[in-house]
Amino acid sequence: MPELPEVEITRMKLLPLVRGRRILDFWTDWPKGLRIVNSKTQKANSQKWVANDMRGRKVLDVTRQGKVLFFRLSPRRARGKPPRWSSGRAGEPERVMAVHLRMSGRLEVASHSPGRHPERQRRVSSSLPARWTHFAWQLSDGKELRFIDPRKFGLVWYGAPGELQRDSYLGGLGIDAKALLPVDFANALAGRRGMIKPLLLRQDVIAGIGNILADESLWHAGIPPQASVAALGAPALRRLGDSLRLTIQTVLSSGGTSIRNFRHPDGRLGRYQERRLVYGREGESCPRCRTELCRIVVGGRGTTICPTCQRMSS
Repeated sequence: MPELPEVEITRMKLLPLVRGRRILDFWTDWPKGLRIVNSKTQKANSQKWVANDMRGRKVLDVTRQGKVLFFRLSPRRARGKPPRWSSGRAGEPERVMAVHLRMSGRLEVASHSPGRHPERQRRVSSSLPARWTHFAWQLSDGKELRFIDPRKFGLVWYGAPGELQRDSYLGGLGIDAKALLPVDFANALAGRRGMIKPLLLRQDVIAGIGNILADESLWHAGIPPQASVAALGAPALRRLGDSLRLTIQTVLSSGGTSIRNFRHPDGRLGRYQERRLVYGREGESCPRCRTELCRIVVGGRGTTICPTCQRMSS
């Protein structure tokens, strides 16, 4: 799953390609992945409503919290008679579109072919990215923003800014891992119970951490992933916070991790998979002590550790 570094790289690469462009059309063949965060518009034809409401809006900014991208869309002037779901004011207010790449998703910007619907493109093209495009936004500069998702686990939310904050997942996101200060990390874990790795993976505690960041940071800090967070002292937590920040910066500077599906919006691959210290390297030697790395299961998640560097204390 793309984690914080991969989503941040996607944001940085997308921003100059989409900011200031207007959305001319929207399409999806996977309405199960589309969530309208507005009870008044939960209808059978939600895709049509989103397309109509989105047309003509300009992309003002692209931000990120954890693993979620937020596209801020401009207000829109009302045309003709306001629809029955409208507030009746002179125009429609700002909207926000949130995108979660989930297990296998990625975003790209490509040329739009006039007169060729994305569904038609999928049918006639043998290209795998075209086959796996399940959301598409036609932009005013002749380009097209595409959400490519082979496993169809990705999600797109759409609604007013305040409405998205009331969503159970989006509104519950914890502090972003990249923005963590040492005091924030300690406060986020204060009073928590349970094993440290499952807590790191909880997006409502700290947003953005996945298996790769957790395994690499815990190894670097010399902390067993199954250790009780309540038993870790302040020095260990400070060490883990420092290791997490270092790991995030290293993955970002490497262009992300491209083990399976992740690519940059321009198609480039990340390089961190070549620099991994422990994640996915079971059977190889620990970079620090040369002990053979092993795979264990912690909180239902496969985890790579060094049994020497991350030995559980009595």
